Amino acid sequence: MRRELNVREDRDRIELPVGPIYSFMPAHGGSRAGAVAEQLSRTLSEVPGFSVLLAGFAAREYSLWNPADSPRRLDGHTWGAFVFDSHGLEVLDAREVYPRQLRRVLEYAQRKYRIVCADVTEAKEAHSLETLRTSECIFVVSHSDRASLEMAREKRQWLQSIDLADQCGLLLDRVPGGVCSEEAEEITGLPMCSLVDRPEFIERLAGWLVAEETYSSEPAYAVVN
Repeated sequence: MRRELNVREDRDRIELPVGPIYSFMPAHGGSRAGAVAEQLSRTLSEVPGFSVLLAGFAAREYSLWNPADSPRRLDGHTWGAFVFDSHGLEVLDAREVYPRQLRRVLEYAQRKYRIVCADVTEAKEAHSLETLRTSECIFVVSHSDRASLEMAREKRQWLQSIDLADQCGLLLDRVPGGVCSEEAEEITGLPMCSLVDRPEFIERLAGWLVAEETYSSEPAYAVVN
C-alpha cells in the first residue's frame, strides 16, 4: 500500500467514534462528482483497518453494481436500503429510502463504517438536503473552466442560504483552457481542497482524509496541488 495511506494497525483495537460523511456535489450535470466519489472511496477502502461505504442515489441502470449482485440489508429494517459489493467496494443504494428515514440509515452507516462517501449527483432534493446536513464536509466538484466555476459559485450560494457553506470545499477537475486553483477559489468563493484530474491527486486527498479521521477531531482544509 502506498506510504501516504498507511494507518497504524493498533487503531483497529481502539474504540472509534462514528465515522464522518463526506458528500460530493457536482457544479453541474457534466461534473464528475460520481466518478470522483467512487475513485476516492476505492482508494480509501484499500487502507488497512478502514471500512468505507459509498452511498449513491442514481437510478439502478446507472449504478455501480451488477444487477445480478445479491443485495443485503444495511440493517434489520425494511426501508429499501440495500448494500452491494461492487468489485470490493461497499455501495449503498439510498434512492428508495424515505427522506425522513434517511438520517437513521446514514447514522447506522456511520457506526458501521469508518468513512461514508455520498454522491448526491442524482439525489432528490429531500434526499440531498438530509445527506448534506449530516455531512462533515461537502465537496463541490467542478471543471476548471469559468462557466463551470460560476455554477459552482451558485451551489456555494445555495449552500450558504441553508447554513451549510462553512463545511464546503472545492475539488477541481482541470480541463484545457481552464483557470488556475487561485482563480477558481476567487470565482467560487470556495476553499480549494484538491485537484482531482489525476490518480495521484485522488490518492493524496485520500491520505489527507485518513489523517484527518485518524488523528484530528477538528475539520480542516488542505490544498493538494
